[in-house]
Amino acid sequence: MARGKMMAITLDGKKAALVAVDIQNKFYTVTEGLHESVDRRIGMMNSALDLFHDTGSPVILVCYDPMNLCTSDLMDDPEAFVDGLRVRDSDARVHKDVMNSFHGTDLAERIREAGAECIVLMGLVAHICVLSTYFGAIDAGFTPYILRGALSATDESCVGHVEAICRTVDIDALRQAS
Repeated sequence: MARGKMMAITLDGKKAALVAVDIQNKFYTVTEGLHESVDRRIGMMNSALDLFHDTGSPVILVCYDPMNLCTSDLMDDPEAFVDGLRVRDSDARVHKDVMNSFHGTDLAERIREAGAECIVLMGLVAHICVLSTYFGAIDAGFTPYILRGALSATDESCVGHVEAICRTVDIDALRQAS
């Protein structure tokens, strides 16, 4: 980038952390609709990961630990992140066993330790774990944003519904905020 060193991403004067929810093989392969939805959006997810990594802004990967009942036992690594997702070993990881990524986890502490006051959410499934985490962020005292174009669902209308009822931000606004 020709602009020189980029600064940490801030939204409305608050340092932002990227929270990637459940972008794991166990969900990617459950339905054709979800598989196609992730494939359409992995480019945007990677753009966000790259931007947060390049600016030194915090990235937190949320992993749903219980085995999905629909997951095939033949899958090589159901817990792994979807192939092609540009995560780094240095990204923080939070493990959960319910829909809301804040409930019973150290997500709030991880965000605070990173000095962030708001979060940008992406991942799957839009109307289940991502939406639950969005409202959990409010309860935990954070300002949440949904990254437009970076949510996936089994039914595309669910993505639109979540984006319609939540505060959103697009990748261009994030680039300008760095």
